[in-house]
Amino acid sequence: PRSHPTVDSPEIQAAIAQAGSSDEFMRVLEALTGSGQRVGPGAAGPCLRGARVANPEPAFLQALQNMLGWTLGYETRPTPETRALKERDRLGILLKYRQPEDPGNPPTVAMLDYLVDTLFGVPMRPVGPEVVAPQYQNLEGEIVTPTWVEADWARFRAEVAATRRPETKFMPNRYPYILPERPGATELQRRAQHSILWYFNTPEEPLNDPGDAQIERDLRAAVAREAQARRLPGIDYIWYRNPCMSAPDVFHVR
Repeated sequence: PRSHPTVDSPEIQAAIAQAGSSDEFMRVLEALTGSGQRVGPGAAGPCLRGARVANPEPAFLQALQNMLGWTLGYETRPTPETRALKERDRLGILLKYRQPEDPGNPPTVAMLDYLVDTLFGVPMRPVGPEVVAPQYQNLEGEIVTPTWVEADWARFRAEVAATRRPETKFMPNRYPYILPERPGATELQRRAQHSILWYFNTPEEPLNDPGDAQIERDLRAAVAREAQARRLPGIDYIWYRNPCMSAPDVFHVR
């Protein structure tokens, strides 16, 4: 099979150069190198500089990394430890949360119950006796039978949704990519942090994509809270819609 071209290959270097001369690139670069905007009472709080990356293609990200030094790049990937953690978590989801009778071809892991449980606190309940779970092989090679739970949406609507809707969640990515490092006095100065902004939805609702303007407002508020909590003078950030979401059951941006 044809190998994946490396960042040093002529075709990729040409794509990086083309991306770096685009209007979109100049827009993002200007937002991240300008004066920024102070937040907080009297605009005396931390200074934020951020931008949406409309084109999260590897060549575009590498052009941005070449200029700024801290963003994702062409060969960004998870660490071996992160890949192993993701595999363990995937098996844990299969063993705990109800899966469809037909997982599809190729098979996929249904993640909605797992996500609304761990992110938004939706109550769970054991599946009924009519649900027959298949057996799976665990990482030790043992054949095990799951003990499934599923979201108790009736209880959620009665106890939670009647008074409020779960708010967005801004959280560190459990499976962060390898990011470049640079000199700095603290971990936050030496390496960018990989976080995700999650939006709640029920199974009956379409994915809750509120649009670019609302995402920017939500993300800016979350980043400002993070800066204030850590007593940081400012934060630079980028965000984008992941074109290859591994958890498509709940809308999110990174």
